[in-house]
Amino acid sequence: MNKGRFLGGAMILAVAGLLSKAIGMFYLIPLQVIVGNSGFGLFQQVFPLYMTFLILATAGVPVALSRIIAETLAEGNQGLIRQTLARSMVMMGSIGLVLFAILYAGSPLLADLMGNPKLVDPIRAVSLSLLFVPLIAVLRGYFYGYQKMLHVGLSQIFEQSLRAAFILMASLYLVSLGEDTGTVITGTNYGTALSTLISVLFLAVLLWLHRRREPDGNPDEWRRLRWWFDRDFYLMMWRIAWPICISALVIPIFSLVDSFLAINIFRYVWHVDGVTADTWFGIYSRGGSLIQLASLFGASIALSIVPAIAEAKRSRDDKRVSMLTRLSYRFAWLIGLPAGLGLTAVAEGANLALYGDADGTRALAILGISSIPLSLLSATNGILQGLGREKVPAKHLAWGVLVKAGTTLLFASLFGIDGLSISWICATAVVCWLNVRAISRLVRVDVNWRFDLTYPLIVANVMLLLAWGATETIHYLCHGHLGARLLGAAETIAGIGVGLLVYFSSALVIPLIDDKELEWVPGGGRLQTLMAAVRKRSIGLKRE
Repeated sequence: MNKGRFLGGAMILAVAGLLSKAIGMFYLIPLQVIVGNSGFGLFQQVFPLYMTFLILATAGVPVALSRIIAETLAEGNQGLIRQTLARSMVMMGSIGLVLFAILYAGSPLLADLMGNPKLVDPIRAVSLSLLFVPLIAVLRGYFYGYQKMLHVGLSQIFEQSLRAAFILMASLYLVSLGEDTGTVITGTNYGTALSTLISVLFLAVLLWLHRRREPDGNPDEWRRLRWWFDRDFYLMMWRIAWPICISALVIPIFSLVDSFLAINIFRYVWHVDGVTADTWFGIYSRGGSLIQLASLFGASIALSIVPAIAEAKRSRDDKRVSMLTRLSYRFAWLIGLPAGLGLTAVAEGANLALYGDADGTRALAILGISSIPLSLLSATNGILQGLGREKVPAKHLAWGVLVKAGTTLLFASLFGIDGLSISWICATAVVCWLNVRAISRLVRVDVNWRFDLTYPLIVANVMLLLAWGATETIHYLCHGHLGARLLGAAETIAGIGVGLLVYFSSALVIPLIDDKELEWVPGGGRLQTLMAAVRKRSIGLKRE
């Protein structure tokens, strides 16, 4: 692997994820306006359930497949790759069919457990997606193994764009017909299913184009039955994939804990009616997309690090394994830290810009902090999976679920939706700490606590204060002159602009990244030149 390839792949995935999340937030804004807080609460109650089943159907296989393909390429045995892909398609298609049947048939029971019988039809509509997303997962895993991150990124943006378009068209059409909220949300979920079907076709086209340039076996061998019926292969994939599946459930399963507990806490502890409880949950759920956005780079590192470490480990290159582990730690911290604190700084402006009011701003600000351990959690999951210890993150997640449930019951009962956000910090921090402790037993990573931890923490907190100050200044100057959304957008842009300027200028001057680490960054040579010029200029000014 070229030095820039690992972080280059992570950056491609991060940019694609950023665009996908931006598209996701774009459709959530008008969707909330179209269906109201109550309808938005219904939509967000179904979404974690869908994501849980989605990850059960998909998450493990792309990572497992990428690891197997990377190891196969390291051994120079390209002929097995087509065989691996074919068998994976059969296995995942079958799993998707089973999960679709479970979710469809179990929708009445799940709706009752979630305290809302109106969720039956929306759950059944979204279950159709499970017929197609496992195939998407296999094809993306194939490209992960080849480290064709651009193909994966394009497919993510394409799928999210289709999903947003279909959801908005369905909601507008059904609302114009005067349909009730449950019917509208059901229609939007049919839009999700349609977008996944078209995305499978898009990835199939990318696979065909890739195969024309890089053939990976004899196409005639597809006809041999031994390709399709290999018990050892399916057992190996299952052994690798299922714990990865479980460990990938961090955000959905923590959100699912909220879905099952929050409404009941609001109704039976806070003594509000069902509509008010749905509205409160809808307001709290505004932070879901933003927290994923803030922790995006850590998740991108997780996907990129698995084949990179697997290849180095198979080649018995311990030095490279150690370097990749350190880089994953460092960049997940260096980017996740300012992203999380930056979200906290601009929470009010982002809330106004996206949703038109400041309801739930404090919960959103608290949730921003949880994206810091969540970013590290995602990266450390990838490290452990690349090292072949895929069961370890799954065990740690079980402890995280217990912490999440306990702290949700405690803090939501005391503080309402703010308590739900506090429980995220507790749960993600516990799982992250367990992962780091496990990695320290497997890989030796030299840590300079002052350089690696303290300096970034100081710089990020200075950035937080100055970015928050910028948002407050804009609010003071423009309040009463701009509408709520425009005022929020101005505050957010000012806060992000000041935050980026402070953090990245500090990163260059201190510097927060050394020259050896820059060798792994795409375009690192240019950054080295820029940093040297900045340091030289700073020394010159001090002498004067």
